[in-house]
Amino acid sequence: MFNTQVALAAFSLSLSQIVGIGPQNAFVIRQGIGHSHVLPIILICIVCDLLLIAAGVFGMGSMVLSIPGFLPLVTWTGAVFILWLGIKAFHSACKPATLRTEGGSVRDRGEVIRTLLAVTLLNPYVWLDTVILIGSLSAAYGTEARLSFLAGSSTASVLWFVAIGVFSMKLAPLFRQERSWRVLDVMVGILMVMTAASLIQQHGLQYL
Repeated sequence: MFNTQVALAAFSLSLSQIVGIGPQNAFVIRQGIGHSHVLPIILICIVCDLLLIAAGVFGMGSMVLSIPGFLPLVTWTGAVFILWLGIKAFHSACKPATLRTEGGSVRDRGEVIRTLLAVTLLNPYVWLDTVILIGSLSAAYGTEARLSFLAGSSTASVLWFVAIGVFSMKLAPLFRQERSWRVLDVMVGILMVMTAASLIQQHGLQYL
């Protein structure tokens, strides 16, 4: 039986975990401003998030933690990849030739999908917050409330990614000047470097 109270609690919890400009959201916003493959990006984000949420709700968190070397591998691989994205953003900001109406947004569909999957699945925060944390909290409501919890969490994910995809496209007129793209690139670069450093400090160093 559907439990509205559980669904609303799950909605609030999931939204609190998703909201925030991390590597994935920064990539979505940049591509949205450049009007580059926005619909596939939104769909991929939603599908990945729903699969990870479902994995957590149905008890996959403990299994993830039990895989030898999984979190260290994801942490260090993710940190290096995110740091590379930061360096790439700084490089784009320093080269006027790369600053067009669509900015430095990725235009190749294959590269868009690969990059998006990487910033999603190679980010250990995604596994820790979505699969493990949300999965653990959902268990408090009991197995009979799983579907209600999953429905609430899924709704939050769908609404968030649709919202930032549409919102970023609305920002496109503001980015007709090269200076706007420079500012965005610098901000993204700083965000990526800070995220990579945080990953290494909070999670990576403990595996050395």
